[in-house]
Amino acid sequence: MDDNIKILKRIVLTIIIVPFIVVILWYIWLMYEGSKSDKYSNFTDDIRLELMDAVDIKESNTFKPIYLDLVCSSPEYYNCYEFKFEISKEEYEKNNLSYGSEDFFETLSYGLHREEKDDDTYICIVKVTVNFHKEIFDKLEKIYNETHDIKSEDTIPYGTIAESTSSNIIENIQTTEEIVNAPSISEEWWQEYDLAIDNLDSKYFVTDFETYKSNDKSKNLTNNQISEIAQKGFEESAKRIAGEGASNKETERIELEEIIPNNYFTRKYRESDTNYQELRMKAYVVTRENEIGCGIKIYIDPTTALIVGGEAFGD
Repeated sequence: MDDNIKILKRIVLTIIIVPFIVVILWYIWLMYEGSKSDKYSNFTDDIRLELMDAVDIKESNTFKPIYLDLVCSSPEYYNCYEFKFEISKEEYEKNNLSYGSEDFFETLSYGLHREEKDDDTYICIVKVTVNFHKEIFDKLEKIYNETHDIKSEDTIPYGTIAESTSSNIIENIQTTEEIVNAPSISEEWWQEYDLAIDNLDSKYFVTDFETYKSNDKSKNLTNNQISEIAQKGFEESAKRIAGEGASNKETERIELEEIIPNNYFTRKYRESDTNYQELRMKAYVVTRENEIGCGIKIYIDPTTALIVGGEAFGD
């Protein structure tokens, strides 16, 4: 009898304690989300217009900035600005926005992504570095510095870690002299980077999307042929773009999917990411990934056996 009473007490305590813990965790989550949303709850009309311009929104009555934050990755990478906003689906289309809709977007280090808030609204997240979407990066950096009262001579040079905390305290801000003497990526390096794109092997890669056309019939490629073509893409990606999982051939899978060709392999330093909507097609998508789910996808046109783009995914 005593044992039954003890068991009953444990059950009662569990019923009481578990909901209490859930409520506490829910409250902590709300506080965290609220802290992000409140960072720029006082957006002025002028800042709102600047943010619209930064993400190339010409006109919108539903555009609502949620937050703009400086995030960091690791010592070898550059600063990354993350901007979150919402906009109606109708105005999203009117402004010709083209953001990815991957489920994993919040873990990406850079890119333009969206998710549905409801039937009428998108939540969009813009993550950019000086290397990716440089034009947007420059505009967001200017707005961030203005709203944080950071003078241009105090900004953190590219390649320096910016420690971003929940209170948004920026550490390791360097002096003007340190910035002048700080190492930077040389123009010569970027010229070499662009030259590598000019020298892409047209036997495997589409190098001019302006004139590119698919053929009428598929080449009926075998899996071995598809894998051999994709190998060129994985090697090129690992060499100068992203390499996570590129060498993990044992994880390779080949699927036929509808894709939009892009300039993943042909985007030069001062160019933005571009999707070629008019070339939308069914393509072979060859995927490889590492043990934590980060990887590369290579897009191959079945009618020409040429690589028409790709993407990196994961953390």
